[in-house]
Amino acid sequence: MARWPWKRGRDARLLGRWYGEQAEEEWVHQRCRLAVACIDEGVNVADLGCGLQVLREHLHASCTYTGYDLGDMHPDNVILDLDEAFTLPQEHDVAVLLGVLEFLADPQAALARVVEAVDAVVLSFVCVHEASEADVKRREAVGAKHHWSEDDLAERLHGLGLTVTQRHLVWERPGERHVVLGLTSAD
Repeated sequence: MARWPWKRGRDARLLGRWYGEQAEEEWVHQRCRLAVACIDEGVNVADLGCGLQVLREHLHASCTYTGYDLGDMHPDNVILDLDEAFTLPQEHDVAVLLGVLEFLADPQAALARVVEAVDAVVLSFVCVHEASEADVKRREAVGAKHHWSEDDLAERLHGLGLTVTQRHLVWERPGERHVVLGLTSAD
């Protein structure tokens, strides 16, 4: 199972958010299994914000995989900062962003760049619903910058020309609902 070796370099923005133990939590693998349910066999996958490349363990063997991340938590990661202007260095069929958008300064700008490069997107987002001030403070303590409801998220995705084709629930708890969405571009 993937672990983040402490001796590898890390971007300071990742401190306190990702640790090796988190990659072993069952919900992380459940999220990956649900994401894979949205991905066709034999496609070229860009895992944006891949961290420890846990998704790679769950993909069908016929898929081609490239993991991109802000840090080098995995030795095969291609370093890419989604908060900066970027283009993907190679062609991909589908982009996957699991647990990424909440932490970006401008997730809509990043998604707009992604949508220009691929035909399909799979993402997860921890949506708020009836969240208390304490819920929001807890989210902010782990670096979340955006606290959108599912309706807020759907509106933003629609504004980018994305259509939800699949929706899966990873978990739900008071104040939050973690969803995985399969999306296609209207283009």
